[in-house]
Amino acid sequence: MTPGDTSGIEPGAAPDAITSAAAATAAPDATAQGLGQRNERLLMIGVVGYSALVVLLMFLRGIEITPDVMAVAFGLGAVLLGRGRLFLRDWLPFVVLFLAYELMRGLADNVGLPVHITDMVTAERLVAFGAIPSQILQDAFHPATGVDIVAELATVVYMLHFALPLVTGFILWVWRRAHYYDFVAALIFLSLWGFVTFVLIPTAPPWYAAQVGALNGPNGHAVISYLKPGAFDTLANYFGFKADYIYTYTFYDVNPNGFAAWPSLHVGYPFLSFLVLRRAFGKIGWIGFAYTLLVAFSVMYTGDHWLIDCIGGVAYAYVSYYVIVHATAVQRRLARLRDDTLSTAAPGSLRQWVTTFPSTVSWSRLVLGGVIAVVGVGGVQAMERARDTATWLYLVPWGVVVVGLWLVAVSVLRRGSAVR
Repeated sequence: MTPGDTSGIEPGAAPDAITSAAAATAAPDATAQGLGQRNERLLMIGVVGYSALVVLLMFLRGIEITPDVMAVAFGLGAVLLGRGRLFLRDWLPFVVLFLAYELMRGLADNVGLPVHITDMVTAERLVAFGAIPSQILQDAFHPATGVDIVAELATVVYMLHFALPLVTGFILWVWRRAHYYDFVAALIFLSLWGFVTFVLIPTAPPWYAAQVGALNGPNGHAVISYLKPGAFDTLANYFGFKADYIYTYTFYDVNPNGFAAWPSLHVGYPFLSFLVLRRAFGKIGWIGFAYTLLVAFSVMYTGDHWLIDCIGGVAYAYVSYYVIVHATAVQRRLARLRDDTLSTAAPGSLRQWVTTFPSTVSWSRLVLGGVIAVVGVGGVQAMERARDTATWLYLVPWGVVVVGLWLVAVSVLRRGSAVR
């Protein structure tokens, strides 16, 4: 019997009998819908729990929480969900571009433009009505002696800089895949726009201004302290990873940038996450806004960012989100990605994915991209050996590396495969 079909009911049956039969017919559908909603909730809990567990284990084991390491962990989760091939298609370009941004971020202060220090102090006092917010926070919470619990918690929040956008992306990818593309596009746009700003306007953070005497009080001493190094040492000693903390070469051995205060991407990333999560999940997305406020408090309290940096991060994130969501050409391209056959293909086994993978790769493009990336790396090393890095020309070989890595990424994105 199909819904609305009364052929199985005897003529003259009472209305109650008809109602009962219709309810019995509809019951399986309602039950299936209820089970589907329950399974979706369980999946969401599982994804959030898995993401939190990955971050917690990385922190407790002394492994820096960075995109290259977390992508591997999320890739395993995708394979367990039966979405291994789709994960590569959706995440590989994201991770490559994110890595490329982080590799180049440290080059921003090598161009040779003057670093803004005293004018940052002036702008901060102008926005904060003559005060220095970092000083206010440290005067209120930093103890004269002993352990600073607030600084330790703020340092933990600071260390989660890369975790939040990746966890956000993974949740969106599993639960709201259409919004995942908007988030990734806006995140890359935000990062690259921030990089250009770091190149053109290198800005010193509060702790540096204090060290060079630009934040001295009437007694001639700095009005703030840099709290993060001491808090990190305390945490490292407590958890036992001080002597063997693992940094990935990609992120922390290559060109760190100490003059990228404005805008604060530490605040920009969580605010962008808030904008997308609110759109994707409604009211629950406001958790992202609360976390943004926590990050802003943390980076100002430790002396890593000014208030104007936080405001700039929010503004950059909002503009990036608005541009991506309302750009017709971008949305047209993202729509093609959302409708790709991989997104609707039936799940395949890991063995099936491994056996079919070679036939779906563009090997010529893969080889070409690898060669270009190697040439770029050679150019970078040659300029570093010649100590010729304090020039914008240093960006050229890194650009070659990015192009090569991008070709390698898209070599696995050939459409038409029905295997995840």
